[in-house]
Amino acid sequence: MTAPLVGYVDVCDRERFAGWAIDLATPDVPVRIQVRVDGELVDETDADAFRADLAGTARQGCCAFSRAWPFPLPHEGALIEFTDAREDRPLNGSPVRIPPLPASLEGAIDVADHHHIAGWVRDSANPDRTVWLTVWVDDRPVGRIAANRFRADLRDAGFGTGRHGFHHAFTAAIDPLTDHVIELRHGEERFGTPHTLRRTGALSAELKDHVSGILCGLDTPSARAEALAFLVSEASALRTREGADVTALRERMEIRHARRLGHEPSETGAEAVGVPMPCPVALFVDDRAPDPARDAGSVAFLSHIQAARDLGYRCCFMASRFPPDERDRARLEHLEIDCLMPPVFPCPEEALRRLGERLEVVYLHRLNNAESYAALTRAFAPAATLIWSVADLTSLRLHRQAAVESRPELERFASRLEVRENMCAWLADFVLTHSSVEARRLGRTVPTANIHVVPWDVPVSSRRRRPPQDPVIAFVGHFTHEPDLDAAKWLVLAIMPLLREAVPGVRCRLIGSAIPHAVHTLAAEDVEIVGTVPDLAGASDDALADVSLCVAPLRFGAGIEGKVLEAWAVGLPVVMTTIAAEGLVNPDDRTWRDGIADTPSAFVERIVACLDPATARRQVAVGRKLLRTRFSRAAVLAALSPPLPAVFQAPENGDPGLLN
Repeated sequence: MTAPLVGYVDVCDRERFAGWAIDLATPDVPVRIQVRVDGELVDETDADAFRADLAGTARQGCCAFSRAWPFPLPHEGALIEFTDAREDRPLNGSPVRIPPLPASLEGAIDVADHHHIAGWVRDSANPDRTVWLTVWVDDRPVGRIAANRFRADLRDAGFGTGRHGFHHAFTAAIDPLTDHVIELRHGEERFGTPHTLRRTGALSAELKDHVSGILCGLDTPSARAEALAFLVSEASALRTREGADVTALRERMEIRHARRLGHEPSETGAEAVGVPMPCPVALFVDDRAPDPARDAGSVAFLSHIQAARDLGYRCCFMASRFPPDERDRARLEHLEIDCLMPPVFPCPEEALRRLGERLEVVYLHRLNNAESYAALTRAFAPAATLIWSVADLTSLRLHRQAAVESRPELERFASRLEVRENMCAWLADFVLTHSSVEARRLGRTVPTANIHVVPWDVPVSSRRRRPPQDPVIAFVGHFTHEPDLDAAKWLVLAIMPLLREAVPGVRCRLIGSAIPHAVHTLAAEDVEIVGTVPDLAGASDDALADVSLCVAPLRFGAGIEGKVLEAWAVGLPVVMTTIAAEGLVNPDDRTWRDGIADTPSAFVERIVACLDPATARRQVAVGRKLLRTRFSRAAVLAALSPPLPAVFQAPENGDPGLLN
């Protein structure tokens, strides 16, 4: 049992402290006294001074202590504690509360959150002194701060030097999962109004910091594994909920319940039971977010998505290779297309897994996406209609490129690629192509393929016009596409030398996206290189304002050439090769004979002929007629309707129907 400490604190004021102490276990040893001010050790002294009134006690009365304070005590008062240094036993009469000196505080708490508290305070009765405040959280002191920070706004407002600001950052962020009360005290007096921090119900910055701090403190492999398992499970649950929202799972379940109760599943019946009829969902997959300013493939892809929307589908887009950014998302949402993107949907496989059986249509654009996701579509969305949109037959393009460039290794690769294309055509429910030539070729190699020729919408428009001083010909392309790169080189290196002789002063303009160094090396005094033009027909763009005609000098390629359609749409004639005209017009037709050539000399002759205004007007008129009949919004809807399952409409007898 510990022997008692006897003694007493006789004096404790703002000038000094004094008293006496004896440890009955070791009465011959002076007691070492520790002095704390507001919990902080500020002084130590031995109780070994003589006091006559204690002469009859241990060590003939040499057991007293008395000292002046080594520093002024806080203006706001303080709690003084006296204990022995050996066993931390309090001395009788301890603690002692020193009352505050008179003060007249003014100020404000500007910020109080889970991370810090800040504001300003000033003692108007003693404006030159530094005011000290104690921070209390949930009735516990957590820190003491001096209001001596400089603030220009206080100085400008006439508060002396302006050094009355305070800021206290909490050592660790306050737990955001529970309510807390933060207050400031000047001694025993409360300063300002207590701030109540409500528990957060959202994933706020405070909660993120709190969780991050917990995760950073996990030091063992088992703890980290447990945390990862928890996070993965929660992430999976969030993705499942997002997938349910995209496919309107809750509404579908309510409608299914209404059907069981005998309500009709029509739109009117759905409204009658308080549930809107959800749209069927179509998932569209391409390498990257479509951008009409980049290539014709994006224009065609967007045209098909918009047609599906017109047919009643809720359309979702997922990029397979290049994640979309916020600009892509905003552009698609402006078109009322849901852009599925990380972190909720990091890849098409995750989108198929989460949307799964609630998908009505999965539209895979280009060969690599059909190869990668056709089997996954069958696994995760077995009831969905699987559509492969060819864009262009890559094997056909490579066969032609191999012949032009005399590359047998490319020919072998094209043959292997053709087998892969045929497999995708066999796997898909429907195959979409823009070219009737490609449709016939696929039909011969895969007789069971359900192939549809579906165009895209190319609206007729006008362009800003400016009379040129000399004739200008333009070639519009996407120059990472090898046919366009080869065409630019052939145009400048083989055709332009002959054209300069036939049409003195003629200039050539290369317009397009992703222009490589090889194209920039073609620049000359009469060969201009122009970058991406977002809107060729736009009033703000001069790229085509002074152009006399467009050219499409493709020596190899496949599919439909969007550059030809765009030229007709803005009222420009086109001189093209047979490859560029494929699937669009009949080269043997007399109407088009003056616009098609396959050799440099013949190409120059066709350019000279189309520079004649009457010839140009005739071709543009026929080209625009073709656009209005074959490449209109109505034509796209008519061609895309058969592959897409009809949006559900309740039959008159009220019997539930089936999709797919």
